[in-house]
Amino acid sequence: MNGPQRNFLDHLHPARVRLRSLHPKTTLGLGIAALTCLGILLITGLTLLLYYLPDQQRAYERILHLTTTLRFGTLLRNLHYLAGNALLILAVLHLARVALTAGYRGRRLNWCYGLLMLFLIFAGAFTGYLLPWDQLAYWALKVGSSLADYLPLLGHPLKVFLLGGEEIGAETLLRAFAIHAAVVPCGLVGLAGLHLWRVRRDGGLAAPSETPAELPARPWLYRAEGSVALITLTVLLLLALWLNAPLGERADPGHPPNPAKAPWYFVGFQEMVSYSATWGGVIIPSLMILFLALLPWLDRRERGGGRWLAPGARPWQLLLILMLCSQLVFIAIGLWCRGPNWSWVWPPGGG
Repeated sequence: MNGPQRNFLDHLHPARVRLRSLHPKTTLGLGIAALTCLGILLITGLTLLLYYLPDQQRAYERILHLTTTLRFGTLLRNLHYLAGNALLILAVLHLARVALTAGYRGRRLNWCYGLLMLFLIFAGAFTGYLLPWDQLAYWALKVGSSLADYLPLLGHPLKVFLLGGEEIGAETLLRAFAIHAAVVPCGLVGLAGLHLWRVRRDGGLAAPSETPAELPARPWLYRAEGSVALITLTVLLLLALWLNAPLGERADPGHPPNPAKAPWYFVGFQEMVSYSATWGGVIIPSLMILFLALLPWLDRRERGGGRWLAPGARPWQLLLILMLCSQLVFIAIGLWCRGPNWSWVWPPGGG
């Protein structure tokens, strides 16, 4: 007698999953929600490609045309914008969840895949922010490229590569578009495939060894993942009907806003640099990147992952929590408590 017919999804999952893996508190659904955002970005991005032109003289008009003339154009752009920001937040939370459950134990290679994906997600968000070529994009690029210059070793080459020279020029927008529309999507799809393959090869999610109870992946895991994906899509659609993707005035190199701020996810970095270029721009960011890259090797245990605040990893987990909380504080200060000439503004919101 023939067994049940297998489909593509069966090849992405182990045949059986631990009962504990299906509990919402185990993963919080962050990985599936992030994958859903990635899928939305790919679909909406392919549609936006039909109308966008990476030319500094015409890009702004194309965005205006998309949002004011085309049916559902505003909704499409809003959904793409919100999915990109949601993906960035979910990816950071997913990384924090893996670290706080020591899910990297015995899975160091997959941790590295995740870090590379996070880097690409930041690159995709920043390059996408530039594509409307409005005042927000132009001056965010000026600030962002100046911040990149602070990074040791790779900072200046990265700035030159992004700008196509020492300053913003004719190639800058084309390079941002190529990175955003080709390099980042291809890299993310490839790394996501490797990431899922490693999870499947490692027998599913990391879990304590004393939780042997298992269920067939189909239908239980499929239903859980489908529910998270549906909730994510619904929330993003509702937000897209309510929140508009930002679009400022046409880019004007002669009239900088005061203050000129980086996109929200880099404002914390900008705030740190305002205190000390050496500490905020070089030493602390380098230590943060080094800590994330070496975390699975700092915690030398190979087993016992899959448990929140797993024994043996708590000092490193506490350090990660402090790092993330400090960045949230710096971002909040940079966004809402900084005004003209980066002066302190109180109450928040005057900047």
